Amino acid sequence: MRFGPICPNCTEPVPFGRSQWKLGTVFQCARCDAALVYPRWTAAIWGGGGALIFGMLRHSVPQEAGSQIALFALMIAIILPLSWATTKVRLANVG
Repeated sequence: MRFGPICPNCTEPVPFGRSQWKLGTVFQCARCDAALVYPRWTAAIWGGGGALIFGMLRHSVPQEAGSQIALFALMIAIILPLSWATTKVRLANVG
């Protein structure tokens, strides 16, 4: 069982960097050259949910010594791998 997003044609794993930058743009699979795309709305849901959770938690964290910055960094460290693991790559409608 593979962990993370894979090409729907050939099951080649998609690199992590491709899932975090230029979402919604078409790219080629490294193995089968299929046109693939990451949907933008899934990243927006993860980002909005993370911002909401950060907003609710930041008042319970002391402001001294950069604790809120550390909370924000922790949120990013948790959300990026989760969004990568749960986002599905789709075949692009190129035509």
